[in-house]
Amino acid sequence: MGEPAGIGGEIALMAWRETHDQAAARPFFVIDAPDRLRTIAKRAGISAEISEIGAPSDANDLFSKALPVLPHGVPVDVPPGAPDPANVSAVLNSIERAVDFCLTGEAQAVVTTPVHKAVLMEAGFNHPGQT
Repeated sequence: MGEPAGIGGEIALMAWRETHDQAAARPFFVIDAPDRLRTIAKRAGISAEISEIGAPSDANDLFSKALPVLPHGVPVDVPPGAPDPANVSAVLNSIERAVDFCLTGEAQAVVTTPVHKAVLMEAGFNHPGQT
């Protein structure tokens, strides 16, 4: 998910748009709120179909037609550029979920979109980076 007020949604949408129809594309899924991504796509003028999935394995069959999104909401809806510390737990939980999927073999890698480290620190996250 990355920072909900940041550019992570746009990055994920553009990555799908650029790769979904390539034969050699490696399917991926996003951990985020599907409606939030639809709003971002509309606002940014990014043409992308978005579909909710129930498990990482659902991404393989869906990827060529839509960006697979495993639902993960945020407590506070934020406008672009206005991070809110209330969302830190959701941001960190999305990373933890992604790592857990890798540890269980349901996913092969984790790619994070940008986070706002100052907001993480403000909320009590005491590490210099999420990785």
